Amino acid sequence: MRHIEPEDLAVLALDGNEPDAAARGHLDECAECLAEYEAFARTAALGRGGVAREHDAYPSPSVWAGIHSELGLDPALAPDPLAARDDAPAMPVPPPAPALLSTADEPASAPSRGGGTRWWVFALAAAGAGILAGVGLGLGIAQTLAPPAETVLARAALEPFPGWEASGEALVEEDDDGVRSIVVDLDSTVPSGSVREVWLIRSDASGLVSLGLLDGASGRFTLPSGIDLGEYPIVDVSAEPLDGEPAHSGDSIVRGELQEERSS
Repeated sequence: MRHIEPEDLAVLALDGNEPDAAARGHLDECAECLAEYEAFARTAALGRGGVAREHDAYPSPSVWAGIHSELGLDPALAPDPLAARDDAPAMPVPPPAPALLSTADEPASAPSRGGGTRWWVFALAAAGAGILAGVGLGLGIAQTLAPPAETVLARAALEPFPGWEASGEALVEEDDDGVRSIVVDLDSTVPSGSVREVWLIRSDASGLVSLGLLDGASGRFTLPSGIDLGEYPIVDVSAEPLDGEPAHSGDSIVRGELQEERSS
């Protein structure tokens, strides 16, 4: 009887789909190929973080011993990675693996099928399943950590007042939850003992709202839900002395009018 190659069994197990009719028919008739396929499938399920069926046993500790020996891994990796399970027996440390290549760089003969599973194929199946699970986990983490998308609603070029050397820009952004923020980027300094404060001002200067202090070259300020930017379209950054007075000092560094961002 012609057996299914272990490499093909490993691919079938990693794929996770039911074998086709020809492969299924052979597995139903060949206990040897079926045992190898089920071993690959269990390893692939563990690598994906899946749970084996209730009647499926964990791979024997001798499985890892064979992988360790065949690949010539570091002795520190000899313990069975699954040995932490309650029913796992102690695993003997395998003897040193024979060289895979001779001194003349001739390929070493592969173990016969009758001698057991080709452990390097088993290790490949386990590694492949682990890589797939890792990629999925990495994508999940990336999506979780990705910042929410921001839509720019308006922007203003911030022009300096006489006596100030400064330049900047203000953007009104809205996130997916409908929360609006003003992002102010400003290249300027103020004298010692002063701070920079960000304001929204009415077009006729009859009213103004403080958004907070600008610390550094950039700052994000959440807009109060009741603020109508049509009523308060002017963005102003002022130099404020540390005198405890909450009103605008009258010393503006830059100012600009918000213009609605038009979609292209």
